[in-house]
Amino acid sequence: MRYGMTSKDSAIVHINVTGFASSVAIARDRSLRDQVFVVAEPRAGRAVLLDVSPRALEEGLAPGMALSEAERRVRHLQVLAPEPGAMKQASEELLAAVRPVAPLVEQMPGGHLYLDLSGTGRLFGPPADTAIRIRRNIIEKLNIDPALAVAPNKLTAKVATRTLRPAGFAAIRIDEAADFLSWQDIGLLPGIGPALLRLLHTAGLYTIGDLADLSDNEARTLLGKHYKTLLQYARGIDTEPVYDCTQGRPTIKRELRFQGAVSEREVLRGALMALVEEAGMALRQQRLAARSLRLGLQYADGILHWAKKRFSAPLSLDRTIFGEAETCLVTAMDRRVRICMIGLELSGLERDYGEGDLFIPETDGPHKGLQRAIDLSRYRFGMGVLVRGTTLLAQKYAGSIQCSQNIQAQAALT
Repeated sequence: MRYGMTSKDSAIVHINVTGFASSVAIARDRSLRDQVFVVAEPRAGRAVLLDVSPRALEEGLAPGMALSEAERRVRHLQVLAPEPGAMKQASEELLAAVRPVAPLVEQMPGGHLYLDLSGTGRLFGPPADTAIRIRRNIIEKLNIDPALAVAPNKLTAKVATRTLRPAGFAAIRIDEAADFLSWQDIGLLPGIGPALLRLLHTAGLYTIGDLADLSDNEARTLLGKHYKTLLQYARGIDTEPVYDCTQGRPTIKRELRFQGAVSEREVLRGALMALVEEAGMALRQQRLAARSLRLGLQYADGILHWAKKRFSAPLSLDRTIFGEAETCLVTAMDRRVRICMIGLELSGLERDYGEGDLFIPETDGPHKGLQRAIDLSRYRFGMGVLVRGTTLLAQKYAGSIQCSQNIQAQAALT
């Protein structure tokens, strides 16, 4: 059975630099090319492998493995410290290599880029030829050989690069896309983690086509209420556009002015929780997560103090964002003067592309389930339908919450 893909003129490129940290290390030192090495921070307690070389992968090592376990498996293992500066430079060079021929470029961490070459044929020739030139340019200028695929949409291009890893090129026309997907291993589909893969195998589903051919009722019975998303993935239906990373950095801001001025810490904590809940709701409605926050306090004498925090991983749940924001609150409260305004800004916004196991609860599954239930109630009946005890004290002193966002960038994210 064939399913609708996208416009016949759509041409989306996915660039995947497999093992970005190790690829950058090899590009900087070619003698590492055939070496067994890992990237890890050996001084960290309970250090884990951040990345591994192709040879280390052949030895059974993998990102996420404990460094101590890796050293037991491979004697005299070479351990390289991560080089954030080198990876940042490589990311910038990747962007520079594709920008001249790609009107829309979406760059993600770890050596991933999506390019929209739709409608560029008259300027640069067929998109497949342009993609080949892009790959050649990356190899020549960065000494990095990526997996690169051009396809009708982001989903198909991503699956294609997964079949090519660590390197290679594929061009998939719209009339080939359904057949291409149908024969691929079901584990290549974004959103399928180990637990869901076991469930699908138990049901006798091994290829993406096996899943695509299920009826809606069969998929609902097997996968539950979230069946539609995965069924659409399996059928190659993906309308998500490429988001231009050159637009202003997207942010979500919330600000609360007090009726007068306050100094009580519990009042400020309650106000902060209210801001986190408002901003978090906006974040999750757009399927985003934040990598950093900025908290501001305006004192009664007009002085404005800011505190910043960058997270080790993108956050989207109220409880985790509040925990990080509270540490910023302690930092910013460094004066014996009453406070008339508190502001929160979430930035470094990233879209969740479903790399995890979308349909099987993770270790923080109960918290996510509770958050979804709260969000659903507030979406239907308003934010005031459920109020945390933390915010009750602040309501006595607080005015209305002011909302603002980076409108230009936000329009691209909604």
